[in-house]
Amino acid sequence: MTGQTYETYVKKGTPWWKVVANILFSHVGLLLLVIGYAVGGAKVFMSLEKEREDLAEAEKLAKTRDVNDAISYLKQQFWQYGTNEEKYNYTREQFKAQVYQDLKMLERYILEANADFGYDGTMEYSRDFSFESTLLFTITIMTTVGYGHIAPQTTNGKMFCILYALIGIPLMLLFMAHIGDWMANAFRWLYSRVLCRWCRARRRDSELAPEIDRRLYGIAVDEVGKEKYMPTDLVMVPIMVNLILIFVFIFVGAIMFHMMEGWDPTTSAYFCFVTLTTIGFGDYSPENSFKGFDHDPKALMMMIFTVSYCIFGMTLISMCLALMQEQIIEKVQWVVSSLGGGKDEEEVVKLSKEGRVTETPADKTGNELTFNEGKKDKKKKKDVEKGESDVTPIIGADNLAYEE
Repeated sequence: MTGQTYETYVKKGTPWWKVVANILFSHVGLLLLVIGYAVGGAKVFMSLEKEREDLAEAEKLAKTRDVNDAISYLKQQFWQYGTNEEKYNYTREQFKAQVYQDLKMLERYILEANADFGYDGTMEYSRDFSFESTLLFTITIMTTVGYGHIAPQTTNGKMFCILYALIGIPLMLLFMAHIGDWMANAFRWLYSRVLCRWCRARRRDSELAPEIDRRLYGIAVDEVGKEKYMPTDLVMVPIMVNLILIFVFIFVGAIMFHMMEGWDPTTSAYFCFVTLTTIGFGDYSPENSFKGFDHDPKALMMMIFTVSYCIFGMTLISMCLALMQEQIIEKVQWVVSSLGGGKDEEEVVKLSKEGRVTETPADKTGNELTFNEGKKDKKKKKDVEKGESDVTPIIGADNLAYEE
């Protein structure tokens, strides 16, 4: 239409990369990203170490055959010592000495074969970088536990390990931060709605008059997180509750690893503590929990439990420490103050004349230092009026002046 201007507003769609980023950095997206990064890293490490392990397998099998040949040769030689009198006319003592010397040589040869080539008396070779072991290795990198059960030996493997850790550790920390915030909020909400509910109900009952219906003004009508007493958003979980949660989590893990790995309960609890605190001495590692999970459903469930226990356990430890941090600081400050190390602060005490102030005014909270500010303003105004009344006017011929 003539004379009219139309403006068309086109709402642009969200760019695809923002959609992908929002999905990846959600809780589920980060979980899938961590799993994919661990599995992908395991495949890369296996590929980088395959050629070295193929060569090590060939050398180990060749050395095993050499040791078996050496043993067979000594058997024949010992027979010759005792039967070939023309070549070995040994007395009984000479025979014992010669056999002892040959056995010591065989012993040194076997020890060297074990140290250099992994000789174990069998024609089998156990690869360090199997999928199960390598997956455990990538998880220990990302969580900084570092059991040390295997390590890359090739130059490419070591360089890739550095790059993998530089990306994997921040990724795991980001995932743990997201999950930790969710766990902290959920635990604080659960503590507030379950354990603090009785205290909140008793406080509300004492504040209401006897004739008021409790069902109309009970705690059920309060907005969760904004309660008038002990609000969920501000409630502090006691230190003892956090410690109990940590010990219960370690106790449950000790029972499970006792059944899955065959360790005694003390060793299982020790392993859980060392793992969750990321100390990772490496003297124990959950190898049985990772064996055969690619074809055995029971082993798969054991592997999922082990990974989940380690990741969520470390997140739980961080969450509990964060919930206890403020309380620990307050208690330390209280101890320092009790020992005379704190600053002396003047205690402010509000006094009122008996019978004059029976309750806090509606516009005051009772916690402000400006409670008597109105009285001070009135007194100041009276002083000003009194000062003006003491001024004496002096009238001159051409001007008007004032003199106090």
